[in-house]
Amino acid sequence: MDTSRIVVLIMAGGSGTRFWPSSRRKLPKQFLSFDGGNSLLAETVARLDGLVPRERVYVITGAEHATLAEEHAGVPKANIIAEPLGRDTAACIGIGAMVARTIREDAVLLVLAADHLVGRLDRFRAALLRAAELAADGPTLVNIGLRPDRPATGYGYIEIGERLDGSEPPAWKVRSFREKPDHETAARFVLGGDFLWNSGIFAFGARTILEALARYLPELAAGLKGLRDPRDEQELARVYPTLPKISIDYGVMERAERRVVVEADFEWDDLGTFEAVARHADPHTGHNLSRGGAVFHDAVDSLVVNDAPGTVVLSGVEGLLVVRTGDTVLVMQRKDAERVKDVVRELEERGRSDLL
Repeated sequence: MDTSRIVVLIMAGGSGTRFWPSSRRKLPKQFLSFDGGNSLLAETVARLDGLVPRERVYVITGAEHATLAEEHAGVPKANIIAEPLGRDTAACIGIGAMVARTIREDAVLLVLAADHLVGRLDRFRAALLRAAELAADGPTLVNIGLRPDRPATGYGYIEIGERLDGSEPPAWKVRSFREKPDHETAARFVLGGDFLWNSGIFAFGARTILEALARYLPELAAGLKGLRDPRDEQELARVYPTLPKISIDYGVMERAERRVVVEADFEWDDLGTFEAVARHADPHTGHNLSRGGAVFHDAVDSLVVNDAPGTVVLSGVEGLLVVRTGDTVLVMQRKDAERVKDVVRELEERGRSDLL
């Protein structure tokens, strides 16, 4: 396809509360590095090099992080879009589509998240190009999915139907979307072979997704039409609080008719909780894992994330999660890692903004 039609929107909002205390309000996870190198946002932009010039890469983030996003993303300042408050992904993607149409009326919008780990970049770019080609061909809404290798309960799943054509990577018609199943259901999905993980990477014709928003989320679409310039901070501050808060998955993808998923085979992980870090951590005896300095003595099944100088020593314990930063140490049962957000809520109630 004509790649000059492609415009990229990187969603870099959110506070990353499930990664507290590593992730903070002033420095949420998309601005952190998980391998000692560049931040997640910087890596997300860099892996697009060679496919889309940075002049056509836009980053949407919270207003309080706009300067930080400009520093990390390496795109023109005008390509940083500052949301005055979070309104979930449907509003975000609507803004991106409006911006894309100011560049080209026939623009194809690729939507990525800023907090994914990705490997095998040649396969990643091939999947993006395939998704863009399908989205460019009429009113088709495209996801990128990946074949699950474990019964993950933190991801959404896409049930696939018949194969679309003989091209590679393969693309399938979508039968249904299934949100974050329990372990038993996820195991059944994996064994059945008819489900892919929903990566949260999308491709839409800019006009097509705006028409879909008008059809399925008319209140949101009407609000967006009130924007004279979707990149203007004052305009966004006026309109954004009036918009409904809803995800593109719930609001559009689960209800639309022409839905396709490209089955990609690049390496992918969604950094949703510390268990995602565990999948990329250093192994130790006793099924222990660490990132950063750690020693395990008569300890088993524990995870240490040490982002501060020095060493964390665990002795005689089992199944712990220990996260250490320069000013805070979190210790909890590893199996309860999802409850970090409850800890954050408790600290908010106690007025401990100094820790958030």
